[in-house]
Amino acid sequence: MPLLTASHISKRFGHTQALDDVSVTFERGEVHALMGENGAGKSTLGKCIAGLHRQDAGTITLDGRALIPGDLDDAFDAGMRLVHQELAQCPNLSVAENLCLHDIPVRGGARRSGVSLVDFRAMRERAARLVHALDPSIDVEAPLGLLSPGRRQICQIAAALDDGSSPGSKAKGRPKVIVFDEPTSSLSVSEADRLIEITRALAKSGITVIYVSHRMGEIFQVCDRVTVLRDGKFVATNVVKEIDEPTLVEQMIGRRIETARRGEFGKARTARAEEAAHREVVLDVRNVAAPGRLKGVSLQVHAGEVVGVGGLVGAGRSELLDAIFGLDPLADGEVRVSGQLVDRASPRGTIAARMGYVPEDRRNQGLFFLLGVGENTVLPFMPSLAGALGFRRRGAEQSVVAEKFADFRVKAASPSSLPGELSGGNQQKLLIARWMGRGTRVLLLDEPTRGIDVGTKNEVYRLIRQAADAGCAILLVSSEMPELLALSDRVLVMCEGAITGELTGEGLTQANILRLATASDARKAAAGV
Repeated sequence: MPLLTASHISKRFGHTQALDDVSVTFERGEVHALMGENGAGKSTLGKCIAGLHRQDAGTITLDGRALIPGDLDDAFDAGMRLVHQELAQCPNLSVAENLCLHDIPVRGGARRSGVSLVDFRAMRERAARLVHALDPSIDVEAPLGLLSPGRRQICQIAAALDDGSSPGSKAKGRPKVIVFDEPTSSLSVSEADRLIEITRALAKSGITVIYVSHRMGEIFQVCDRVTVLRDGKFVATNVVKEIDEPTLVEQMIGRRIETARRGEFGKARTARAEEAAHREVVLDVRNVAAPGRLKGVSLQVHAGEVVGVGGLVGAGRSELLDAIFGLDPLADGEVRVSGQLVDRASPRGTIAARMGYVPEDRRNQGLFFLLGVGENTVLPFMPSLAGALGFRRRGAEQSVVAEKFADFRVKAASPSSLPGELSGGNQQKLLIARWMGRGTRVLLLDEPTRGIDVGTKNEVYRLIRQAADAGCAILLVSSEMPELLALSDRVLVMCEGAITGELTGEGLTQANILRLATASDARKAAAGV
């Protein structure tokens, strides 16, 4: 008998039918992938299984027992765990407090006025045991909000591995099923490799891992079987060893496409770099520094050039883009666009300089969740779309929204739908659609294809290259090495808040990027180039 069975699961959100009579079985000790386009229902099915969503119809059975629909406690006690795609944490609390929120350890028998006292020592010990198995450098007593999104994701994964063996833990034994929803989307190459090792070890020990990911390489590297969903419906379940990537893509999107290859955009890289060197310097960053984050970073991006920024999580890549766009009030230095000094006191000045920014953390930095998806798309450009006396021109706004939704295939019931009603991938496409075009001169992209399906990812690659060909200067941060190599004309590598080297032409390889990313300082890196 399968360890876990989802039978005839249906779920609707408003006008959107997220799941429609989906049935899947999961074997004990397997890594089972869920794949499909954005909005196909992968994350929704995982959340129904974990008890976060209450399905409208159908049953979920774990180890012979039917779970109570939409009951997180019942699912947790039965052995279900969920690692969210979005960071579901309290940034103002410490790492240890976040990892123990579901069952805070208390001192045995110690009470004051009927209130239990928190055992902070036990909390720190449990957190350290869990998180240091993934990243020993994380301080469990530090506020979680000070960590990069990648390290915050590691903490979330660590919390799911609690087996009840630590002091004060109320977990009833090891988890039986762990749902990983895009677990590596914020991780570096080395961290993703480490997670894959842990995933295989968990499966080998008998835990079933449900693995939701858009990264094809991971599916073929770590998964045993893969179930494909399309438009909320079941398409097929395949043994990974018996299927190839083109066939899997065809099942996902209903048509056959060529997946992105490293050389697709890289054939003319050297020629483009040489040509760009003679064009106008559009983005000129001079000695940008921030206490504890950046160490006097300087760079230039020419018109029509895509400059990649490589490095490990925590190297300062996202912090650099935040400083350039005016999101870091403590950052100093100069940023010029086409020779004009940019006012970075707030993003208002950088937007006025025709600069756009797709941040890594779309929930906290990118989208306005109380506004409709249409308003989210045109908000930075409302003044340019307005009529006389600043009155909004709804027709002009709706035309821009319709055009962008068609170009990026954003799936939303209507322009008035809230971003929270969209899948994570569609939220990401919405954010990219906001900044593409509309006269943008500088485009800052931080993990632009995070959570995007393979079909849309190829379209985004084409649009990035198209924006560069139109003269836009693009600064691209990506943890996906093939993406960085394919799109970049040259790559700047960061380590510990500083640029440790620049790679172009034949020297632009994954090995060289990793070597510079692990250099202790710029001089050591330069000596080895």
